[in-house]
Amino acid sequence: MRIVDTLDLTDTPPAQRSAALIAVLDALPVGASRRVQLAAPWAVDGGHLLADLQEQRWGHYLWHPLQEGPELWLAELVRQEPAARHNNIPHFFTQDHHRCDTLYAAAEGAAQDGDVARMTPLCYQFVVAMARHFRMEENGLFPAFEEKTGIRQGPTMVMRSEHEQMRGLMRQMHQAADDGDADQFLRAGGTLLFVMQQHNVKEEQMLYPMSESHLHPSDHLLKAVQRL
Repeated sequence: MRIVDTLDLTDTPPAQRSAALIAVLDALPVGASRRVQLAAPWAVDGGHLLADLQEQRWGHYLWHPLQEGPELWLAELVRQEPAARHNNIPHFFTQDHHRCDTLYAAAEGAAQDGDVARMTPLCYQFVVAMARHFRMEENGLFPAFEEKTGIRQGPTMVMRSEHEQMRGLMRQMHQAADDGDADQFLRAGGTLLFVMQQHNVKEEQMLYPMSESHLHPSDHLLKAVQRL
């Protein structure tokens, strides 16, 4: 499988992959993106690439997994202005909210048009992005906040509960995409959108600023969650 506008590193010797990737990415203007393709799990090759990228260009790029096996590993990297204000919890996680919102809007638009062929892959991309967002929070941000503050029955508990509610709706959307049922996709998606918007406001206005105040400097945490 080969994807247009993708940097295919499947045949590049491992020792040369980081240099090849950085050379291509450094030529991108701010806001532009490039996909990178591998034929081995991120834990083997992608993890090494991301670690090298963080060490050499931390804050310059956002890393978004798009497909995680079984035969193809694909990620999208977006160049950003490496300002210090970007390397904090509110900016990092809010930016990821916006990405998920954009992916949902694209899938919803396809469903409203009755374009099931376009809706289905867009739904899958959205679900992958949301699953990764939850993973970064539940396996990274939330435990760090709880350990630092000692608060385990507060905002993180509420957010985890809402994640479970959203996962149920996402399963319905995924099934609707599998069935080619645009109407069911829109019903489940409409409920999800309502829950997601309320959830994001609570995180962006309360949890993320609280986390930054307790966990600053947060570079170590953000590098760790980006690898999840």
